Amino acid sequence: MLGKARLILGAFDAESPVLGLSELARRTQLAKTTVLRLVTEMVQVGFLNRRGRRYELGPLLFELGQRVQRTRQLRLIAARYLEDLARSTGETVVLAYAGDNEVLFLEKYFSRRGGGVTVTQVEGRVPFHCGASGKALLAFGDAELRERILAAPLRRKTPWTITDAAQLRAELEKTRRQGFAVDRQELVVGFGAVSVPIMIGDLAAATLTVVGPISRIDVARLAPEMIAVGRTLARDFQTAGF
Repeated sequence: MLGKARLILGAFDAESPVLGLSELARRTQLAKTTVLRLVTEMVQVGFLNRRGRRYELGPLLFELGQRVQRTRQLRLIAARYLEDLARSTGETVVLAYAGDNEVLFLEKYFSRRGGGVTVTQVEGRVPFHCGASGKALLAFGDAELRERILAAPLRRKTPWTITDAAQLRAELEKTRRQGFAVDRQELVVGFGAVSVPIMIGDLAAATLTVVGPISRIDVARLAPEMIAVGRTLARDFQTAGF
């Protein structure tokens, strides 16, 4: 039952925050009667809200998420670095970490020039294979996760998305050599990004990413500053016991 409830919760995303029974059944591959029974119970306990004949995630999930000590501490420690980078680069800055199957965004800071545009394009979680944050996490993160993502279908998000496993593997090797990952419209048309890992020991605990219109993403200018900030932030994480 818990596994099926997890499938239902995972069916919602930024592009589809409200879903009906038929779409939930299609996305979860569960029987419609099963979905109806589960969502009824999830509404009763506050995990979902009902809107007419459709459903959305309930505020209880947000409340519970704020109680996760590890991610809360990561956000608090990183906050001033994200704010400083947003000011110095003039772009959106994102703190992210690896979920089970997708990259999860912990925090975002928007510069005045960025104007909050990116949050309307990319929200909450994104695939590993087609964004700078994901490629940095794959390159510097857990080898088992990397191989699992490389073995799975790499779905296209834009005309520039890498969908060939061999090409993605080569891109990850390049990322490890240079110390940062680059996204050139692979996730959202018109946008690019540079991402650096925040290393704890031999693995990336999180990533720091600058996102902006592709015309403004100057890799040669951004990467050195971000690498330096990432190393300082990693030391703060280690001092805090991560």
